[in-house]
Amino acid sequence: MTIVKQTSVTSRGHLDRLRAYLDWNKDKVLAHDTQNIINERRWFEEMDETRETLGHNRAGKTGCKCTYMQHQVLAFNPDECSCNGGKMTPERCMEYARDYLRTRYPDCEAIVVLHVEVCHGDDSKRFAAHIGLNRSNLSTGRRLDEGPARKAAAARVKTVRELDKQYDLRQLKRGKANSRAHARQPGAAERDMARKGQAERSENARVRETVARRIDEVGRLPECADRMSELSRRLKKDGITLSRSKGGHLQYRFQSKALGGERKINGARLGFARNRSTGAVIRFTLRGVSLGMRLAWRLANEQERGR
Repeated sequence: MTIVKQTSVTSRGHLDRLRAYLDWNKDKVLAHDTQNIINERRWFEEMDETRETLGHNRAGKTGCKCTYMQHQVLAFNPDECSCNGGKMTPERCMEYARDYLRTRYPDCEAIVVLHVEVCHGDDSKRFAAHIGLNRSNLSTGRRLDEGPARKAAAARVKTVRELDKQYDLRQLKRGKANSRAHARQPGAAERDMARKGQAERSENARVRETVARRIDEVGRLPECADRMSELSRRLKKDGITLSRSKGGHLQYRFQSKALGGERKINGARLGFARNRSTGAVIRFTLRGVSLGMRLAWRLANEQERGR
């Protein structure tokens, strides 16, 4: 499962920043390659010379911004990256990126730089191929035109899905957790709230911590006829209501300051928490919660016998 993203480079400042970002002499860079470039060390100059020759260093229409390049990212599922035990080695990720370019942009100049990226939220790692795509089509001498933005984005996604099938990768599923190694990160509303000083951490992070603590508490009870009911009762005191979604998934409901109302999130999307003392990972699905309580119960018994 691969995610494709694109950002248009429409200023000289952005162009210079992209050049620095695609410098392959950095520690996080695993590999690099170019397409339709004569001297890879002069890739930036060659692209600029191509645009200048074809008149693409100026806006095509009066009053519009000039798009010099496109910065595209092929972000691979952390579970499928070899750094987490997956099949996508750096070499295989680079071959995927080459196939992507040959399929969609065979007549464009491009540079590919493969990064190993670390999420500061949960320290998970993944590979991401960053592509600097020149706007000029060498065969037609025209600017690259993929049509309306939404149509172009859909076409890129279609290409990626077809490549995922060729490389035997899982498909992205809407509304479900698509990685075990990487938890859901704060959304735009949560990040905005944190920037304004309204929260030290994301709402989801606080909910994860609260639920994980309650799972451990309930799991360690020596006797309890219905641990899920007890968990629900304790979470309700914390302002979190346990329920089931229409699809039957375990759902958490709580009042969100960011949204200004009730927020509902499925356990699969909430992510996971790691027990600092045991190192065990707790997922917030129905199965994950049950396993977490059983583990807490077993650890409590082992500690009791060890006294």
